[in-house]
Amino acid sequence: MKKYFIVADVHSFYNEMIKALNERGFDGKNQDHIFVSLGDLLDRGPDPIKCLEFVNNLPKDRKILIRGNHEDLMEDALERGEFWSHDIHNGTDITCLKIASTMLDDKDISDIPNIELCSLVKRNELWNQYINSCVDYYELDNYVFVHGWIPVRNAKMSWDYPVYTEKWREGNWKRARWINGMDYWDKGIKIPDKTIYCGHYHCSWGNAYLHGDGKEFIKKIETMYIDPDTGNLEPHVNWEPFKDEGIVAMDACTAISGKVNCEVIEID
Repeated sequence: MKKYFIVADVHSFYNEMIKALNERGFDGKNQDHIFVSLGDLLDRGPDPIKCLEFVNNLPKDRKILIRGNHEDLMEDALERGEFWSHDIHNGTDITCLKIASTMLDDKDISDIPNIELCSLVKRNELWNQYINSCVDYYELDNYVFVHGWIPVRNAKMSWDYPVYTEKWREGNWKRARWINGMDYWDKGIKIPDKTIYCGHYHCSWGNAYLHGDGKEFIKKIETMYIDPDTGNLEPHVNWEPFKDEGIVAMDACTAISGKVNCEVIEID
């Protein structure tokens, strides 16, 4: 019996990921335990190196690594050789700094120009082993693993009027990684007889708007949804996976919720 332990949008929160895996019984030495990441492994959190070392140390046949939009953003920044405002907002610049620092024996790299910093990361073994192991999607029996959602037919990616196509495997995956999968699922973009596991968009959105359970996390959460007396999230924000027929959406927005969701699939 193979067990697939699925996480999404870890965003460099290594401890939270390990806690979630341990709670579901993941055993790194068990040949029947397969690790699945639905993308966005890095950025924002404190431990990108630990996350990279963890996935890279797993045997090739015991991991499935889906490429997320943050993997794309990282490669875009490395190719430019500079960080734009969204890279700083997302923590991509800090991720690159920490990866590059592993190559310089604790030398102070704060004064190294961005183009040289990016050049170091492009040559980094940890990064290259990881990114070269990533795939756009993965099919497993009646399951499909993606980051955002599957590509739709309309080439211009109309967010309001997506159209399902049986040729989704051949579609524009870079665009699809930005899709709110719960929204597109609600708009009828589903794969017949399959369940799509996705990340990218915080599952509180689907729980709130589609199931009427809790409230959606929004950017103003620090003033709207955190108890000013305790500093804790109010309980009406539901970070559990959004589940319905044909979909399991898993992004728990770890930077805010402090948790990583983990789902387990068992297959003979």
